[in-house]
Amino acid sequence: MTTGVEVLSVEFRAVYSSSGFSMKPARYKLSSKKTPVKVRPGSKDLVKVFCRIRPLHNNEESCVKVTSQTTLSLLPPETRGSHRLANCKEIHHTFKYVFDAKATQKEVFDHVALPLVENLIHGKNGLLFTYGVTGSGKTFTMAGEPHNGGIMPRCLDVIFNSISSYQAKKFIFKPDKMNDFDIQSETDAVLDCQNEIHCARSLKTLRKVICFRKESDVDLSQRIPDGTKIESVVEDNSYAVFVTYVEIYNNAVYDLLENVPEDIIRSRQFQSKIVREDASHNMYVHSVTEIEVKSTEEAFDAFNKGQKRKRMAITTLNSESSRSHSVFTIRLVQAPLDSQGEHVFQDRKAMCISQLSLVDLAGSERTNRTKNSGQRLREAGNINNSLMTLRTCLEILRENQLYGANKMVPYRDSKMTLLFKNYFDGEGQVEMIVCLNPSIEDYDETVQVMKFTETTQEVQISQPAIRKLDFGLAPGRRKASHIFKQALQKMEDNGHKETSDIDVDIGIVYSLLPALPCLELTDPSMDTLIKDLAMFLELRMNRKNILLKDWHQKHQDFYKRLTEVEKEKLLAEQKCSSLKTAVEQGRNKISALEARLVGYESYVMNLEQQVEEKEVTLVTLKQELENQEILLQELLEKERLRKEYSDRTEVDKDKNSFFTLKNLKEQESVLKTQMRYQEQKLRKVKQILTEDSCLSTHAPRQSTKSLAIICKPPVLKTNISSHVFSSQSCKRGPAVSNRRHRRSQSAGDGTWLEHRPVPAIELSTLMQPLMKRYKSVTKLTDVKDIANSKTSKYCLMTQEQDSSGELETHLYKADVVPTVGGGAQVIFNDVETLKQQSPTTTPSRKRSASTSKLKDTEAECAMFMEGHKRARH
Repeated sequence: MTTGVEVLSVEFRAVYSSSGFSMKPARYKLSSKKTPVKVRPGSKDLVKVFCRIRPLHNNEESCVKVTSQTTLSLLPPETRGSHRLANCKEIHHTFKYVFDAKATQKEVFDHVALPLVENLIHGKNGLLFTYGVTGSGKTFTMAGEPHNGGIMPRCLDVIFNSISSYQAKKFIFKPDKMNDFDIQSETDAVLDCQNEIHCARSLKTLRKVICFRKESDVDLSQRIPDGTKIESVVEDNSYAVFVTYVEIYNNAVYDLLENVPEDIIRSRQFQSKIVREDASHNMYVHSVTEIEVKSTEEAFDAFNKGQKRKRMAITTLNSESSRSHSVFTIRLVQAPLDSQGEHVFQDRKAMCISQLSLVDLAGSERTNRTKNSGQRLREAGNINNSLMTLRTCLEILRENQLYGANKMVPYRDSKMTLLFKNYFDGEGQVEMIVCLNPSIEDYDETVQVMKFTETTQEVQISQPAIRKLDFGLAPGRRKASHIFKQALQKMEDNGHKETSDIDVDIGIVYSLLPALPCLELTDPSMDTLIKDLAMFLELRMNRKNILLKDWHQKHQDFYKRLTEVEKEKLLAEQKCSSLKTAVEQGRNKISALEARLVGYESYVMNLEQQVEEKEVTLVTLKQELENQEILLQELLEKERLRKEYSDRTEVDKDKNSFFTLKNLKEQESVLKTQMRYQEQKLRKVKQILTEDSCLSTHAPRQSTKSLAIICKPPVLKTNISSHVFSSQSCKRGPAVSNRRHRRSQSAGDGTWLEHRPVPAIELSTLMQPLMKRYKSVTKLTDVKDIANSKTSKYCLMTQEQDSSGELETHLYKADVVPTVGGGAQVIFNDVETLKQQSPTTTPSRKRSASTSKLKDTEAECAMFMEGHKRARH
């Protein structure tokens, strides 16, 4: 037991009392120094600005290029007007560190927030805020996701990993609603815990708790905690963590953790809070709710409760756009333990309060892009005004620092800048993460963000030196108390139940017994006093000899150990020299390998270039091969069509030869019949000539004349008639009946057959031939319409356009002559043209319509005559 506490500089003795064992200090000094004032040293730190680039989505084009770990380039898009005027060039910007699109949440936290958490545990304040346009990833960087936590959950993990063994009991530190804390005894803390439990059992508070759980119910089973731990924690202090969560909406501060009725939560009619200044001239939100948390899960419950109440909305640029600035503050309260190392030292002067504010700023918006209106437009205006005020404050701070000016910084123009006033005046470290959306659509907003970062990086923040109070408390008292309790527990386990006479010395080992006794001689005969003094001195000499012997033994052991360490040192130096030689050889080898690597890289680049050329050649050859295959397919198709055509031609030739022989036979039979008929006529003529010689000379002449008239072919005066009866003339002409059998002239001009297809326009405005008796048809569908004894005239009407585009009406007139077979023959003998001129020019029509109608009429005539002939045969 003595070896474990030899390092203590204060002597403790365990004394048994009626209440049990207690530890009393042998020496204890309480410093009478007052609370020190935070002094601003001459050294100043610049605001640290980091940059994080959001990954691109949906094949977006980037206007940002990362050139190194601290610099990036802003590339203007080619579509901008200024780029066409060659006024916009590539712009380089420098940051403390640049995180590209592949950077993880862990990397961002380790570079940015981990130093702030370490300063927080050491009693220093810190401010970290994210800045950027809407949709650039600010909220993701700050809060993250359950399986991929951001800065805020990782800060809580590191804090509780570091102080988990040194946390004070709940309600030991109690907020006083004035930005400060009171230190309570354990009895008062237990009473407050009981009151909280009693209030929670009431119906009204129980409903609030249920509502609270519903609001903050988030599945944390997938959350991966951060295992980082800060080792430099003062073990003799007791710690407590408090969190607050507020939002700044439309330049008003609202408490997101305040316990309010459920109807107010649904209507979002929260009461705004006031930003005030405390006794130490620090700005704070008056009467804000501070929740003491003992783990990361409890802090998450508080954060998710506020996140449910935070004002979010859907905009054109972001499906979950923050409509307010949110500030999540972690306050760490620490106070030293008392001399016994068990309870918190009951003095508010010894208490140290540090805080870390994590700010998620709302994104700046442009109305021409978001198309906001109404409430959203008002929100965007307030957001932009507060960000502009922040920018103005930083610009004036930089101007005052660079040029020695004394301009007033307008902190009170916005609640956000007023709340952060202490940080910019030198009450802690300030850091900023600029979130960029690399899409070219956000290029103009990105340029403005870059200008703001240039201003921010030039602002200097004074770092206060926090002096620790000296209350004369020995270090290691928590550990000593723990060892003492373990010793007592061990003694009780070994059966030592009566511990009233136990005197455990855990102070310094080297001590020479108690102090000298009183040597005042009141009686000359006091021989016992001399004997007691001699005995005391003898005991002290013996103790001194024992201590000297022990000291010499330890001196020899120490010298021996020192010799061994010296030998180990020599061996380590030799090993170090050999390792240096090996390292130098390794460096030489690495340089040689690097040179070879450069050669190989150039060789690989040449090979890649050759591969690209071969790929281009391969693509060209594939294209040519496809073209050749297409040509080959076309040639095969042509050959196949030619073969099919030749086969069909041979089949048609065979069919035509068959039908030609059949027609020749039919014509031969017809000619033979005609010859027999002529021979019969000649016999009759010869008979008539033999009977009457007088009449024989006249009759044959008339018969010959009538035969000539019958055999005379009809005179076709138009192309239509020749087209209609071309099929008849190729075989034999129709036999015309004898005109002597026609009706007499007294019967009149006969009946006209007016064949009038549907005209393109009305004919009522044209002069038409006068027909006394006529029959009008639109199609020749009945044979009796022409092969009729009353029909002697035929008239066909057609319409077409002339060369100038004017409409013409043609009247094709013909005579209807009956044939011997009982049919009729139409002989066209006149064409009459009728025109109608319009006073205004009309668009020319194509002649295809009238020509097609004429052809249709001609085809009808031909089909009609052919059908009639076949019917007669």
